[in-house]
Parts: sequence; C-alpha cells; structure tokens
Amino acid sequence: MELAALRERFPALERSMLAWRALARRQTVWLAPNDTQLTLAWRQGGVWEQRCVPLPEDVCRDGLPLQRDALADFLADWLLENGLPPAVVDLVLLLPLQCCHWRLVVPPDGQAPLSIEALRSLQPDLGWSLPLSELVLALESPGLSSASQLLVGAERLLLQAWVAVIEAADLRLERVDGVLAAARRGLLARCEAEGMPLTGDLAWLLQQGSAWRLLVLRDGWPELERLFSSADALQSDLEALLLAWERHAGAASPALRCWITAPAEARQQLQGWLGGRWAEEAGGARFASLESLAFPDQGAEAEAPPPGLDLLEERRRELGLAASAAGVGAGAGPPPARALLLQGSLWGGGLVLASLLLLALMGWQEGQQAQQLAQLMPVEQRVTRAESRLRRLRSTTTALRKNNTRLAEQLVAVPSGSALLEQLRQVTPAGVQLQSLRVQGNAIELSGEAQASLDPGPLERINALVLALAALPISEPDGVKVVKATRSGDDGGPVQAVTFSLTWGLDPAARPSLATLKALGADGLVRRFQLLQQAGVAL
Repeated sequence: MELAALRERFPALERSMLAWRALARRQTVWLAPNDTQLTLAWRQGGVWEQRCVPLPEDVCRDGLPLQRDALADFLADWLLENGLPPAVVDLVLLLPLQCCHWRLVVPPDGQAPLSIEALRSLQPDLGWSLPLSELVLALESPGLSSASQLLVGAERLLLQAWVAVIEAADLRLERVDGVLAAARRGLLARCEAEGMPLTGDLAWLLQQGSAWRLLVLRDGWPELERLFSSADALQSDLEALLLAWERHAGAASPALRCWITAPAEARQQLQGWLGGRWAEEAGGARFASLESLAFPDQGAEAEAPPPGLDLLEERRRELGLAASAAGVGAGAGPPPARALLLQGSLWGGGLVLASLLLLALMGWQEGQQAQQLAQLMPVEQRVTRAESRLRRLRSTTTALRKNNTRLAEQLVAVPSGSALLEQLRQVTPAGVQLQSLRVQGNAIELSGEAQASLDPGPLERINALVLALAALPISEPDGVKVVKATRSGDDGGPVQAVTFSLTWGLDPAARPSLATLKALGADGLVRRFQLLQQAGVAL
C-alpha cells in the first residue's frame, strides 16, 4: 500500500509523521512583517528561498498587529501549505522599521562596553518618544576595531503583541531583531563580498514608502540619519548635506561610497536626478528592499547567518532562562555521538514499530467488522422484507376498517329504513296529508296538503308540522324550511285546501337509540344494529 493512500486512510499516521519530523529536524524561518505583506525566508533543498505574501486589509497597521488571531491563523496556514508545519519551525522575527529605535553608544575611553543594566541605571536622554522603562533593549557587540555599540529599542507592548501572534500560531520564537539593524549587518556583509572596504564612510539611501531615509555609516556604524519626506526634498537637500558631512570629516578621510536600497524604477530615476557618485553605485542593484538585505541571499547556499541582536535576551535574563541554559552547557559536555545515534535509533525504531502494530491492529479490526457485517446482511434483508409486508398489511387493514365503518353506517342509517316513515306519521298533525317524499342526500323534500275547513287553519297546521320535524333528534339545527304554500279552491269560492312543500335537513351524525328504534317498530333495523355491536364494529 502506498504511503499517500495510508495518509489519506489514517489521519493519525499523518500526525505521527509530523510529530516525528518535529523531533528529527527543525527548520529556521525568517519573518519580516509590515502593514501590507509578510516576507519570509527559509532553507529548502540546500538554498535559501524567499516569499512575499500579501496581507488582508487592516490586519496590521503601523507595525502593530490589530487582528492577532486572524494573523496567526493566516501565518500558520501559509507555513503548513508550503511544507513548513508550525511544530518544526524556529522563527526569527524582524520587527518593522517604524517599530524600532536605534542609537550609537560610545563608552568612555578605557572603559568596558556598556550593559543594558548600566544604561537603564544611567537613564540617558536618547531623544526617543518613550522612556526606557517602556522599551525592550538590546546591544550589538562591538567589533574588533571599534568600541562603539549599537543600541536597539522596541516598544514593550508592541513586542508583546507580536509574541502573542507567534504563540497563537504555535510557533517557537527563536529571536527578535529589528529589520533595519539586520539590514545594516547584511549591507556590511554584501559590501565585503563586493570588495568594498568596511572602513571609511558609506552613504546608504533607502526608500521608505514615499519618503527616503539617508544613513551615513562610518566604519560600519551609523553616524548620521536623516529622513526626507519626498523625492523632491531629497533631490534639493541631499548633496548639500553630504558636502557638509565631507567637510566635517576632513580631507584626509576616504572618498564617500554610496549604496541605494530601492526598487529598480525608483533607483534608476534617483540616479538620473542625482548623477555623480550616485550614478556609479551598482552594489545594491540586487537588493531592492530592506528585507532582501536582512535575509540571506535568495538562491545562495544554506549557510548559517551571522549572529544578530535578540530583543528577547533581556526578558530571558529576567526569567533566568539564559543562566540556566549556560549552566547546563558548562556543567556537562556534549553527549557522545554514538549515544545520540543509539538513542535516536531506539526512538525511531520504537515509533516505526508502534505504527506498524497500530496498522496491523486496525486492519484486523476492519476485517472483523467486515465479517460481522456480512453475517448480518441476511438478517437485515429479512427484517426489511418483514417491515414491507407489515406496512402493506397495515394499509390494507386501514382500508378495510374504513369500508366496514361506511357499510355499517349505511346499514343503520335512519333515512333508509321504515322508522323514518313511522316518525313522519307520528309527527304529522291531523288535517295534513303528505303526498310525496324524496330523499336528496342528507335532506328530504316533502310535499302535501292541509285542509282549510278545520280549526285551527291550514297554515297553523303546516307550522305545527315544521316545529315537530325540527324537534326530532335527527334534524339539523334550522334544517326545516317551507319552500312554498299555495291556496286551492273553485274560482271565486272559498279556500278548500293549502298545498305546501318543504325541505327537511337530517344530521348525518345523529344515531337513534335501540329503544327509539323499537318504539318506531323498526325490528329489522334493531336486529342489524345489535349484530354490528356484537361484531365489534364502531358506530
């Protein structure tokens, strides 16, 4: 069975492989976020890869993550889709340019380099917008030829916000640096690779949105920083500023070298404006952004990057993490390679064996379930057939019950028996003769004649018949209505009779009792009624 099919069939196997990969090999990923995109770099196939990933709108503003959970999910999903599970990633975070401050610190002659604790105790005025108590600080170690130190500070709340994003993405945060400080170290490394001396002055011009930032580095350390709000301001003030700097440096100083970090179009336009020494600058043509300088070269062999700052170092010392790690490293040497190999082999063999046993157990359980399912298939078919027969029997029984009930109701219906005629005879007043009777559904049409020679008169007798019929239990409410009444007699003579017709509405739900039927002399209907009750037919 292929490995891909096993992964699709058993998701637990995929999780186990990811966990084993996390134990076996970790991957360092560099991340430089800004308001519009994430720039990432990592080693793949022995070379460095770089990607720029656009961010959704309003996720990050002024270097501060506004939607932390959304940004964490976005970052974790992107890493996973590109073969970098969060469980194996060691993240190096480069804070955006506007989030960090820096200053060049020069200790007094003959004194040792300053420490973070010494700077906090001195509380120097660095011209920053926030006091040192609200910043996290890091010092870059001095070089061999200079005692200068580079102090980098970042707002504590902003750093905590990015740490919360990294934790929500289930990533291990290895180091936090500023993108400008990392780009400065990368710039020095590229200058050395291009054969440019690190001593002397270097004018570094970099684009920052619509603005431009000028940095003058002396022996690799920033001595002058100036921000130009637009390209026009840069064009009008740059050369005057650099000439003033050269006069300040003196004639004995080496010639000022130039480096531009900007996209190709802006770079060519700037070189056309400024001309002179800027037109000869070609070292930065391959590096169009700060991130490209801060990261290892794309496509280069995977070498360990130079050490950098860590804004988490101060916090680690406060928690005692650095001291404990140093104690472990100093007290015991590295374990022997044979012991490490044996330990790794045991762990690997154990995990592989456990996975094989788990696969075998799951295969056996699947076979057992398949056998049980095959044994239950005939039972299921019999149950299905029995349920189908039962449904047919129920429907047939319901239909028969309805038919029997309808037939029984018709058998005992009063309008179809002689009891109705007997009731009419009993309620018909004297002097009234019924001549015709016709059944129309639940109504009966009656016609007859009332003699006019008797007292009371014919109309009173007709009204008495109507009232008597309406009082019967089998009549509907207001169901007896006179349709027509006509006087008859010789022309010009006295009235001899009144002919009439009426409708008599019957209540279909009315059922006479056995006593009533016996009183009416409907013995046959009474017998049918009794037989139906003995048979259990509901009426």
